[in-house]
Amino acid sequence: MIGAFIFNEVESSSFNLVCKSVKRPLLPAVKVRRVELTGISGVYDFDKDGNEYDMRSITMKIQYIGTSYEELRTRARQIAAWLSTATWAKLRIHDEDDKYYLAKVTEEIDLDSLWESGTADIEFDCQPFAYSVDEKVEEFEVHDLLNYEFTNPGTRLIDYKSPQGSKSKITIIGAWTTLSISMNGKTLNYPEAGNGTLIFDNIEMECTLDGANKFSVLTGDIDTFLKIVPGDNTLTVDGTGLNLNVTIEYIPLWI
Repeated sequence: MIGAFIFNEVESSSFNLVCKSVKRPLLPAVKVRRVELTGISGVYDFDKDGNEYDMRSITMKIQYIGTSYEELRTRARQIAAWLSTATWAKLRIHDEDDKYYLAKVTEEIDLDSLWESGTADIEFDCQPFAYSVDEKVEEFEVHDLLNYEFTNPGTRLIDYKSPQGSKSKITIIGAWTTLSISMNGKTLNYPEAGNGTLIFDNIEMECTLDGANKFSVLTGDIDTFLKIVPGDNTLTVDGTGLNLNVTIEYIPLWI
């Protein structure tokens, strides 16, 4: 038995519900992008940059551990409100306490079946990857060219194509004359002298200085921004007149 689980910041045991088992596929389904070409054997595969994935379905068999059908029926609307979310909510399963999924419930739940047989299924429609409960933060100072190494414990690339809820942000506080940041073959140049708080959001592909949009100032790989790969990464900070505090914030992803 898995035991209690947490969805939408509420533990299931508060409704006298626990999880007996979880059907959790090893891999989400791959998005297949292929075309058949006349006169050529096989197909043309567009997935040259690696697989992209469909949603992941997680089915949890729940058990009611209360003793009163009236109590279960009374709480039915509370349970419905808990499971009905307008936005993606975090689903944490206690056999992986360090990870969560972003999930919604899309299928009905039969409370009568839950009472009569003791169990029922909840089907969660989830974003394809698991997210780290603990956000990773790397901080360091830069006064000259610096290569800063860090390790991403996740197994999935983090970039502008990552699913909703992903995070990869570089915050630079200080002063500079010219500035460039590079990582994993991608570079962003900020050739305009300045000071303040400069933020590069690698998921939303945005650049702001003290809250003002500065995307038009950037040169380099502005169509992709920077990416964080699984395992070892090196962020290179270069430029002139550098007096900086740099923070890297990201949420590791697991397939």
